[in-house]
Amino acid sequence: MSAQPRIRVLVVDDHPVVRAGLVAIVGYQDDFELAGEAASGAEAIALFESRAPDVTLVDLSLPDMSGIELITILRARSPAARFLVLTANAGGSEIANALHAGAQAYLFKNAPSEELLGAIRTVFRGGRYLSPAVGRKADQVAIHPDLTARELEVLHWIVRGHSNLQIAQEIGVTEDTIKFHVKNILGKLGVNSRSKAVALSLRSGLVQSDDM
Repeated sequence: MSAQPRIRVLVVDDHPVVRAGLVAIVGYQDDFELAGEAASGAEAIALFESRAPDVTLVDLSLPDMSGIELITILRARSPAARFLVLTANAGGSEIANALHAGAQAYLFKNAPSEELLGAIRTVFRGGRYLSPAVGRKADQVAIHPDLTARELEVLHWIVRGHSNLQIAQEIGVTEDTIKFHVKNILGKLGVNSRSKAVALSLRSGLVQSDDM
C-alpha cells in the first residue's frame, strides 16, 4: 500500500521566534513536510513559486505588505492554493477581509498547536476552518452593514478624536462631505453619537485600539 502524500506547508511570519515555533510544530508531524519559511511577502512569493506548497500559513502583519495583499497575489497566480491566516490581530474586520481574499482558515496565535494542526489538515482536504474565538469576532462585525472604504477611513479619524473640520483637512474634502459620511456611519452602526460609534467600533474590531 502506498504511503499517503505529506502536506507541504509554507510558513510566513516576520517574527523569528514565532516562525521557528511554527516550523518546529510542522516538522514534528509525520504527515507534514516543511516547504519553506519566509519573513516577508517577497520571500513568500519566491518560495511559493519554487516550492508549490499545499498550505501556506500567513501572518497578517508583514514588513513589505499585508498578509491579505500576499494572499491576493498568490491566489491570482494559483487559484487552487490554500491559505491559513495565523495572527495576533483580533480585529473582526480583518477576518472578513482575509476570507474574502481567499483564506480558508483563520486562527489567533494563542490557539493550541493541536487546533492549528487540525486546521491545516482540514484546509488541505479542501475544507474551511474558523476557531470559535474567530467566529465570535466575525459574528460581531457581520451584524453591522458594510462601511465603504471612505466611511471606514473617516471612522478611523473619529476614533482618534478628530473633529469633522480636522478630518476634512486631513483627507482633502469639505466639512459638509464629512458630516454626510458621519451621518451614514452612525446610521449603519445603529448608534446616535460619535462616542457610541467609537465604543462599538473598538468592541467589535472594526477599528483597532492602536488607531486611538
